[in-house]
Amino acid sequence: MSDGQFGLLTPHHVGIVVSNLGAAMDAYIANFRYTFFQFEVNERNAQFTGASAAFTLRFGIGQLGASVVELIEPVSGTTLYSQHLAKKGPGLHHLAFSALDLDAARAAMAAKGYNCLQNGNIQDLVDFSYYEASELGCIVEPLSLRCDHPMFLLRNARPYPGD
Repeated sequence: MSDGQFGLLTPHHVGIVVSNLGAAMDAYIANFRYTFFQFEVNERNAQFTGASAAFTLRFGIGQLGASVVELIEPVSGTTLYSQHLAKKGPGLHHLAFSALDLDAARAAMAAKGYNCLQNGNIQDLVDFSYYEASELGCIVEPLSLRCDHPMFLLRNARPYPGD
């Protein structure tokens, strides 16, 4: 693997923390015509390092052509997302990239000196890490999908109808 590639395959999504998922999805639909699926994550179906014992997050996965946006609303408990919302308010949280080899991507990020902020997984969907990449101006998320993302959404999420 050449320096700078981190074993990453392709951009996957942009992660944005929001304070009201419904209002944010409505805005993306009205302005850009995204189509959304929504689902909930908590301590029973996900593990995040540094999170409180109990937490709830609501996700809206929006697609417009090849563009995917992940809207994240912290509902309860302490997570990296609730801390982001409290410190910085709503906005860009991370850029996610599919990794050919997640362990190699993690090792390359660590070798580059990037600070690992969180490791996590959502059952039946994804393993991921967040790295602080200050010269890039954001958090970078290498991820490895455990299944076909559209199939996960069809099985575990419900379409968001919008207004």
